[in-house]
Amino acid sequence: MEPYLARRRKEEQSFLVVRFLRAYELFEGIYRDYRELSAADRGFGGSGLFLRVKEMEEKLVFDIKEKAHFLFRGPAQARQREADGGKSRQTAAGLSRSLVDRALDSTIGTAFHMFMILRECLYQLEIYAPRYGIELEQAERLEELSRRIGPELGEEEAQAMEHIRQIVKQGHGMAAYTRELADHALVRCRELFRRAAELLKPFIEGSGRNEVLVLNLLRERQAVDRVFGEGGAERLFSHMFRKGGKPGASGLDKALAFARKHCGNTEALGG
Repeated sequence: MEPYLARRRKEEQSFLVVRFLRAYELFEGIYRDYRELSAADRGFGGSGLFLRVKEMEEKLVFDIKEKAHFLFRGPAQARQREADGGKSRQTAAGLSRSLVDRALDSTIGTAFHMFMILRECLYQLEIYAPRYGIELEQAERLEELSRRIGPELGEEEAQAMEHIRQIVKQGHGMAAYTRELADHALVRCRELFRRAAELLKPFIEGSGRNEVLVLNLLRERQAVDRVFGEGGAERLFSHMFRKGGKPGASGLDKALAFARKHCGNTEALGG
């Protein structure tokens, strides 16, 4: 693989992981607040959830999907397959990595499209659903008025009132369907985020020679612990450097030593 593509692949691997960590935490907050609103049965008007999902999609989720496409479908992946002639998949480790890459790409792609469904549903629940309530009240007032003066209504006015009732009924039916779809999309997105997190573990653990990724994981190790559980960063580093580094040293110490040897800008890492 050309030096440029090899370097870019390392960078894109790192960006994919770091952006996913941020997206995972942001989505957990969205999931929690959506559930709280649902339990309170207050509706979604003015909740701000749509804007949060929109910003998350535009700043993180779309980029994660694009980076996955570059890594697993783009020229870097094709050149790597050409370079090894398929030999990497003739070993258990190579086959495992190939399967993880494909599963991760599929999971991220599906999560992106499910996230877009959630975004559209939240827009309708925040903007349209409250309007249906207002319009229902207006329709009921008009209906009451029509009952009072019904005999005096002409055929055209009566048809207009019936048309209003039908439109309002359809609007409420659509809002109910959208709410059901949003509930499903929310749960499905969470399942996919968690599946992607599990797939990222072997993906990260097999990237011990990527100094860009190691450096950024060190910088984001608190986020790693929040996403993968307490001690998550240590477990990842221990596996990444299980065959190297100073004997008896912790995974974190091995990662720090590797970063200081291969990277600049390590002064703020501590350790």
